[in-house]
Amino acid sequence: MGILSFLSNIFSSNSISSVSFFDLYNKIVYWQKNGVYPFPSNLPEAISFPEDFWSKVISIHKMTLEDGNERAISVFWIDGELLLTSVAKGDESSVKTNNNISVKYVVHPSRKDYFRKEITVNGSVVKRTDVYKEKIPKSVDIKYLFNMHTHPRNENGKFSFFSLQDINSMIGSKAVITGLVTDKLWILVRTSDTPSAVQWTSDLSVTQDSLKNDLKLGIYTAEFNRKAIRQ
Repeated sequence: MGILSFLSNIFSSNSISSVSFFDLYNKIVYWQKNGVYPFPSNLPEAISFPEDFWSKVISIHKMTLEDGNERAISVFWIDGELLLTSVAKGDESSVKTNNNISVKYVVHPSRKDYFRKEITVNGSVVKRTDVYKEKIPKSVDIKYLFNMHTHPRNENGKFSFFSLQDINSMIGSKAVITGLVTDKLWILVRTSDTPSAVQWTSDLSVTQDSLKNDLKLGIYTAEFNRKAIRQ
C-alpha cells in the first residue's frame, strides 16, 4: 500500500469528527517518520487533550503573565502520556529547549505488585505515577512531538497572534504541528497542500484567513480545559 493510500485510509471515516490527542499521537509519529502531511479535508473537526496537558499549559501561561516573558514549550510523549517542558525566553531573541529526559520504573514502597514510574527532566523528578506490574512496557517510549510557545500581553493589554517568524520557523523546519498559548490555545497543523516557503514580509500578513486559505494550514483553537475546535 502506498503512503497516499495509507493516509487516505487513516482519515476515511466521516463519522469521526473528533479525536483524542492519544489517537492523534499515532498519526503524528507516522507523519514524522515518513515525512508526509495529512490531507486538509481529512483533518478532525476537534482535538481533545488530557487533564495533565491543560494543567501544565495553564501553569506556563500564568508564569508568562506574571513576568511578561515568552516561553518555549516542548511537548513529549512518554510511555502513554504527555509531558510539557518550558524555558523562558527572557531578553534573548530565541531560545533552545535542550532537555535530558529519562523514565524508570522502581518497586513501589507500599503497594504490592505495583511499580512507581518516575519521569526525570534535567536531573529532577517531575512526575511519579503508580503502575501495575503487568502494565509496565517492555521498552521505554520517549518521543519529541512538537513545540509551542506563549505570548504575554502587549502594551495594549491584548495578546498577539502568531508572528511571521513563528510561521517561517514552522514551515522551514517541516514540522507537522506547532502551537501558541495566549488566553487560549492555538494549534496549527501542516497539510499536504501547505507550500514549502512563505512569501510574506510582515506580521500583518499573518491572520487566521491567510493561514487557512493561503498556507492551507489546519487551525484549531481552544478555551482552556476545552476541546480544540477546527476553524
